[in-house]
Amino acid sequence: MGKHDDEHLRRFLRARAAGDAAAMRQWWEELVIDFFDRMDALVELAHRGRLDAGEHELAVHLAMVRFGTRLMGTFDGTSMGELVNACKTMARNICIDVQRSSIAARKGAGVSLDEGWDAGDADGPAPAGDAAEARRQYEADETSREIAGFLDWALPRLNDNRRPVVEMTINGASLPEICAELGIERDNAYQRRHRGLKDLSKLKEQYDA
Repeated sequence: MGKHDDEHLRRFLRARAAGDAAAMRQWWEELVIDFFDRMDALVELAHRGRLDAGEHELAVHLAMVRFGTRLMGTFDGTSMGELVNACKTMARNICIDVQRSSIAARKGAGVSLDEGWDAGDADGPAPAGDAAEARRQYEADETSREIAGFLDWALPRLNDNRRPVVEMTINGASLPEICAELGIERDNAYQRRHRGLKDLSKLKEQYDA
């Protein structure tokens, strides 16, 4: 994947320097696809077991939505290392948001929402204050509902060959697991996932409109 995402980032940077918005969007969409597996690992690294499986899955979905819809406009770096670091910070903040969205259940269990998040972490502390926390929780809840609504609408519109691959990808399955479940070759699974996620990106534009 590294070879492809490095090239896609270089093309994105050239388009950004030229002010070519269409090309920027084209190559950023390729980076979104490139980063899917990597984002799962970044989320895992960020929460270090503090989220359960369902919360982890939600955090990955939120991170990919933010990567696809917001980070392109805010990323001002010029290297893959800077992009990865931006994703690390984003993943960490989203993990905190997801944990805080479960505040009622965690209060009952007596678990501190901030426990351990700052230990040994170079990204800096999470923003403090009740108002900021409430705003983050609200945004996390709103985004998770938006994702659920979009996927309910979009998945039935995917090509029959691509839909199961995308559904399994969204549910956290790796390419080898997808190949074993569907009985297809790795290259075939990759192409179906690649094209299916691009289809989702185009459907998102229709959905938002």
